[in-house]
Amino acid sequence: MSVGQIKTTGVWYCQYRVAGKKSPVKEYFGKGTEGKKAAKLRDLEVRKAKIKKLPVNKSDMHLDELAQLYINHEKRKKRDKSYLSLISDKLNKEWLPILANKPIMQLKSKDFEEVHALYDGRAASTQNRYMDYLNIIFNYGVKMDHIPKNPMKKWWSLVKRPEKSRELTISLGEFRKLYNVSPPHLQFALEVMWELGARPGPSELFGLLWKDVDWQNNTIRVRGTKTEASDRVIPITDKFKERLKAKRVEAQTDFLIEFRGRRIKSVKTAFNSARKRAGLDKSVCMYTIRHLFTSEILAKGADAKAVANMLGHTSLRMIMNTYYHETNDERRRAIEVKPELI
Repeated sequence: MSVGQIKTTGVWYCQYRVAGKKSPVKEYFGKGTEGKKAAKLRDLEVRKAKIKKLPVNKSDMHLDELAQLYINHEKRKKRDKSYLSLISDKLNKEWLPILANKPIMQLKSKDFEEVHALYDGRAASTQNRYMDYLNIIFNYGVKMDHIPKNPMKKWWSLVKRPEKSRELTISLGEFRKLYNVSPPHLQFALEVMWELGARPGPSELFGLLWKDVDWQNNTIRVRGTKTEASDRVIPITDKFKERLKAKRVEAQTDFLIEFRGRRIKSVKTAFNSARKRAGLDKSVCMYTIRHLFTSEILAKGADAKAVANMLGHTSLRMIMNTYYHETNDERRRAIEVKPELI
C-alpha cells in the first residue's frame, strides 16, 4: 500500500494490492492538499479493512488494470508504437485521474461526461477519436471476459457527434501544380501517396520499407493500424515499379521516403511551403491527396469494395459518404445505363 503523486499532472493516488489480481489497484484523488489528504485517508481505510484479503470478481476491476491488460495485448499483436504511446499518454494524463477512483462497473454517465468535457472546443472528429479509443478498451474487456459489460456503450451511442464529410478542396490540376513546385523528397512522397492512397502518417506512408516491395508480384505491403483490415497489399503499375527501382539505388535508409539520408515521419513544413507557392488554400493538406486519390478512382468506375480494401476501410458506407462526390455527369451516366421501357 502506498500514496503517491503523478509528476506530470500533480494528481495524488493510493495504490494497493488485492488477492487474485496481478496488478495493484490504483485510485486517484485529485490535486493539491485535498487530493493528498483524500489519498492518505483511503490508504488508512484499506489498511483497516484489509481489502487485500477480499475475494476478487469481475466487478472489482479498475480501469488502470484493464488498460494495462489491453496495452499488453496490443503489444503482443505488434501494434504500432505511436498508437500505444498515445493511449498511454491519454490514460495517465486524462482518463485514469477521472475514471480509476472506483471499479469500472460503478462508472456512470457523469464520469464519462467529465472526460468528454476535456475535449470541449475540439473538432468532432478529434472528440470522437479520443472517446472511441477509451471505448475500445472497455470493449476489449468485455470480449476477453474481464468485465461483464461496457459501462460507456449506451452513453456513447447517444453522445457521439456526427462528423462532417470531407470536402474535396483540390483538383487534379491543382495537385499537379503543387507537385511541380515541390522539392524532390516531397515530390516522391506525393507520388507514393498517389499510387497507394496510404494514410499520410508515420505508420503508413512514412513507415513504408523497401522490404515491403514485392518486385516479382508488383505489389507493396502497407502496414495499417486503424483497423484489423487496414494492413493490406496494394498492386503497383510497371511505370511506378521502375520509378521505385531508380529511387532504391539512391536510398540510404530502409524506408521508401527519406530526406538527406534520414528517415522522416512528416513533410508538413515542405508541404506548406509548396502549397503557398502553388497558391492553394490553407485547408489543403497531405490527407487531401488521399481524398483526391479515392474520389478520382471512384469517379472512373473503380469497384467501391476494392477501393475500401485498398484504403484499409471496412465500411463501404464510409467510403461512399466521405469520399465519393457525385457530379451531374455521374447522375446522367446513371440514368443512361438503364434499359429503355418502350
